[in-house]
Amino acid sequence: MSIQQLQDTLRAHADAIEDTGVVGRGAAVRRRAARIRVRRALVVAAVVAIVLPAAGLAALGVNPFDRTAPVVTPPGPTSDLFVESFAGRTLIDAEVATGRSEMVFTAEASRNTEWRAVCEGVGSRYTLHVAMDDGEPGELPCDVQLLSGRWIAYQFGPEHPVKGEHTLRLWLTSTSGREKAPPVDGQIGAAVYRLPAPAATVAGHQVQALEMDGGSEFRLVRREESMPGARVLSSTYSSRTRPVEVGWYTSGSGTQEVQVYVDGRPETGLPLGNGGPGLVLTPGEAHTVSLRIVGDVPPDALLGLVWREEVR
Repeated sequence: MSIQQLQDTLRAHADAIEDTGVVGRGAAVRRRAARIRVRRALVVAAVVAIVLPAAGLAALGVNPFDRTAPVVTPPGPTSDLFVESFAGRTLIDAEVATGRSEMVFTAEASRNTEWRAVCEGVGSRYTLHVAMDDGEPGELPCDVQLLSGRWIAYQFGPEHPVKGEHTLRLWLTSTSGREKAPPVDGQIGAAVYRLPAPAATVAGHQVQALEMDGGSEFRLVRREESMPGARVLSSTYSSRTRPVEVGWYTSGSGTQEVQVYVDGRPETGLPLGNGGPGLVLTPGEAHTVSLRIVGDVPPDALLGLVWREEVR
């Protein structure tokens, strides 16, 4: 989903809110938005010429029911964009650039690695674009932070060579246009981390036991996968005391759209074959997430859902 498409979606949701009585639809929407702590629209940047069962993943933290959601107040720039370790990952190499509109990060690392891109200090006036090995780029509004829940990452699993040079290219444009725009104080950075062994394979994607979101770790507690060729997969989960993260994963030989529903309402869409951590839901009630393939269903299509609970 492009930035323009995201903005159109935000406006459409906002225009749909109206008061219809004592309670009103607007109040209902605000209640629903309040109980979802982090919402993310999945953006996938594919890698060409490389087969990645765990595809390049990207996630965007935004509340689609808030008219001001795309506006992010930028924090002050900092050189500490990356940490030595998190969620089982360990840092291999990193590079940070200040006051530049683009950078190229290259490292000799392949098997069991995760490549991260960040952008701080410029706010949503800028859009960060990221491409791995000249593949199709992904994009997110800045700020994109390592542990905040807004992040872009590419993974190379255990089926890849131990060593192999890869290049991550980052560039900034103004959100209102497409021209490259160097910020005065903003920082962009890229890093590669060593991944631990995957905890499971879900719908063809290797899934980690731990993920980080909003500064908290979430541990895998349940996973579900459809039968091959199924159109729909639904799952319900409830945590009494801890926030839960749900992720969705898909695979198959087609290019159909997969629609994601949370508690009966549309959340986002993604092309078949993509997936990743999705969103964080607050505890205290049951949440139901459904995946639905639009159009013809390939016989090898797989749908998967992964639930994690916050680690205390």
